[in-house]
Amino acid sequence: MTQLRTEFGFQEAAAIAAGCQGANQIMNNLESKVAVVSGAGRGIGRSIAIALARAGADVVGCSRTVSELESLASEIKQLGRRCATARVDVADWENVKHFAETVVAEFGRCDILVNNAGGTFAEGELADSDPALWTKTVDINLYGTYFLTRALLADIPSGGKIINIASGMGLAALPGNSSYAAAKAAVHMLTQVLSQEVWERGIEVNDVIPGLVATTNVTWASDRSSVDTVLAEFADRPVPFAASERVKHPDEVGELVAWMAGLPPGGPTGQSFSLARRPL
Repeated sequence: MTQLRTEFGFQEAAAIAAGCQGANQIMNNLESKVAVVSGAGRGIGRSIAIALARAGADVVGCSRTVSELESLASEIKQLGRRCATARVDVADWENVKHFAETVVAEFGRCDILVNNAGGTFAEGELADSDPALWTKTVDINLYGTYFLTRALLADIPSGGKIINIASGMGLAALPGNSSYAAAKAAVHMLTQVLSQEVWERGIEVNDVIPGLVATTNVTWASDRSSVDTVLAEFADRPVPFAASERVKHPDEVGELVAWMAGLPPGGPTGQSFSLARRPL
């Protein structure tokens, strides 16, 4: 059985970043909600987990790196929220199933599921691709999303939210990224199909297209040691997409997901929310 590491915080939650009053009211209404975030140890997933905690949710974060999860739990504790973490390989069905059982046993339900775990391991043209790395990319991005959703779906109540992290590469071809593009295209369609299957249960399913974000997966960056380093590198350098695109901080994605999670029941479903600044 997967073991959850649980932390409790007792300090007042930090304020949400400045924004319109209505948006802040939406983002602050996650009190008593339980959010599960995959790939929560670093990058976009970490920012999402922290944004949800700031909005009032208790967070269950999973990833494959224990040290990153311990750091996440400590930070969420300082926000005054409960945080449980577990080392999980989302591409392993048995591992995911045990994790989901543990989440439900400890928290009783999952109000918000964010399928964020992903990455690419098979860059390069298909003709030169390594089948093992190609399928590994699909396993984590597509099967990881399916496995975690399948394992928790029965325990998502009416008013629940499923938010999948998709990609513009799943909507517009970029040579040299066939495995990642195929997987993210499938995630996008999975979002639409599932939204129609569960709308009668009052569950909303949407996806997010982050655009180019300063994470360690930005392979165009010469030094990928930190978000600030990546942002600085692209401050005066064109990004490898449309001229209108810009490199975003992971926290921007976190704030969007927290806003989506806080929308009242009966809101959008089967939709894509994009931070990309280029045609898709």
